[in-house]
Amino acid sequence: MIKEKYGTTVEFVGGNNEYRIGANSLLIEHKEEGKPTKRIMIDTGAMFPPDWVHYDSLIPDFSKYFENPYEQASEPVDAMFITHCHEDHIGALIYLAAAKYKLPKIYTSDYTKAFILSQMDKSNILQEYIPEIETVHHGQEIEISDNLKVFPFNVSHSTKNPLGFYIQTKTGGKENAGLIFSGDYHLGKVAFGKGFDAEEYQAFISDKFVSHIFTDATSATMDSAQVITFDKAVENTVRELKKYPSMQVFSPVIARSVQNLAIDLKAAKETGRTVLIASAGLRQSVHILRAGLKNNDPEVLKLFNVKEDEEFDFDGLVKIAENSADIEKYLNKYEPHERYIITSGAFAEDKAGRKSGLVLISEQNKVSYDAKGKLKGKGMSGHPQFTADSNTLFLLRQRPIESINGEKHRALVGRLQALGSTVVLNGDTADEKYQRSGHASRDESETFRRLTLENCANSEEIKSGRDDVYFVSIHGDVDQLKALEEIFKQKGDKTLLCQNTDKIAISEGKTTKIEGIPFDNQTWIALEKHALSGHGVDNVFIFDLVDKNFVKIDNLYTVVNIQTSANPHAKKENTYRLNKALEAAEKLEEEGMSMSNIEIRNRIHGDRRGRITESYSYAQVKAIRDNKSKSKNKKKFNHKSRGGRD
Repeated sequence: MIKEKYGTTVEFVGGNNEYRIGANSLLIEHKEEGKPTKRIMIDTGAMFPPDWVHYDSLIPDFSKYFENPYEQASEPVDAMFITHCHEDHIGALIYLAAAKYKLPKIYTSDYTKAFILSQMDKSNILQEYIPEIETVHHGQEIEISDNLKVFPFNVSHSTKNPLGFYIQTKTGGKENAGLIFSGDYHLGKVAFGKGFDAEEYQAFISDKFVSHIFTDATSATMDSAQVITFDKAVENTVRELKKYPSMQVFSPVIARSVQNLAIDLKAAKETGRTVLIASAGLRQSVHILRAGLKNNDPEVLKLFNVKEDEEFDFDGLVKIAENSADIEKYLNKYEPHERYIITSGAFAEDKAGRKSGLVLISEQNKVSYDAKGKLKGKGMSGHPQFTADSNTLFLLRQRPIESINGEKHRALVGRLQALGSTVVLNGDTADEKYQRSGHASRDESETFRRLTLENCANSEEIKSGRDDVYFVSIHGDVDQLKALEEIFKQKGDKTLLCQNTDKIAISEGKTTKIEGIPFDNQTWIALEKHALSGHGVDNVFIFDLVDKNFVKIDNLYTVVNIQTSANPHAKKENTYRLNKALEAAEKLEEEGMSMSNIEIRNRIHGDRRGRITESYSYAQVKAIRDNKSKSKNKKKFNHKSRGGRD
């Protein structure tokens, strides 16, 4: 352990994981003698565990950074900066707010802000725990203090208006660190929003001192031959649709990847089909996207080949299924050759009780037809409304990630083909590809490196060897991080390979890596969600401490969201319901396992017109549990025995 110095420290809270992508979060701390220590956090994400794990999400332990109901923050964060709205970058925000963590001000783009607020509302977060969010734009200066400033810049990704960030720190009025964080990015053009522009980025970086470049490693092994443009993706998709003009079409799209959805929208428009959004997650994205679109938006008109004197009929092209009745209405109105159905399941999600639409479709039995060729039935099991048969085309454009869903993806394809369906896969050659990755290829990583080094304020010092620049891989498993590091090493660059809990200390022109906790000893906070109401609303959040293999080590706390009413009589009744819910939560912890949603709903039925949220720490649960074993009186969870703050 080196002696602490004044300067800048970057801590890898999450994201540089052993073998799974997700839970991205970086903590930047700056110390200067005689001045308050300042801390900012870039992204606060969650990670999806494997399907066989009963937990819904994993997050790092953020307790030392944010005040919570049980303790003060030992290293409080002054501000948060969010690159984009994908779950692995914002997921933990929602769970922390649900658990009554006091979150600092957030800075992000307009689309990401709208999505975070939508998620907060969807999760019934109380207003007092929804953080302030400020919209920022390319090139804007955000001053945290006179020695710590942040500047966002536009990048391209599979969602709308993602950002990278440049962080400037000074000590004694002189440059200490100039940190570039790419976020998830690529350098291609996008359908919706700003996207990366090389000239714009060159102008942005021209007056900025650069000492460290942190770049996305997810697709570093891909080269330019494996990447196609948006227009080429549309062209290839239209080609396939014209091959099978009579078939109904299913296309699974990642819930928040509206740039990939744009391929479907344009292809559907060009082939005279009407799109149905039948994915709950994507429905949320489309509502936000639609709210930000204007009929006279020149970019949208150009994208969909609409003349200036015409109006883009978004509602005519896209139908959004809010419920099963909307799906039935769509199926009754449009013939198979007119259908273009967007469903969930791009990653073959197959979690017990939460199977994706695509998986459910693939699990049906074969259908049969009568003598006139009419469908006799959908067979047993499968999706309640969608049917796959020999007149169905599946566009599986999302390239599987072998370590996460490779095996599941192959099994899914096999089941769909067994039903007689035609399956088009995202191939390995340019002519067979139907969408690009949202992450930088090898070539793009090299281009981003060149644009930064050749155009930053200290480019001449870098060229002459008077200034060192370090390259650090982020956002990936060990193999991906090493692959990107090797690219920079081949260029003769200095690199640092870091994992979660490692730190990089930057002081007086020197950079030192501080080793963190080995992967084998790292722990995670695992979250399990339950619905009391039976209407898809998460009412119970169970937080456990688990090891790297997702094995439970200890209970931490349980959060219970109870629907209530402003009516005094109903509120009085709800006190009983609240106690019953807490008893159910206690039993979950005592049993060390999860009850089904039905079993929980049988214990409590709240009024859905309002809500109350209560949080209970493991220490409080244990104290009450111990008291019960010592006393003949059966104590209940209530405000008096809790001892915590309301």
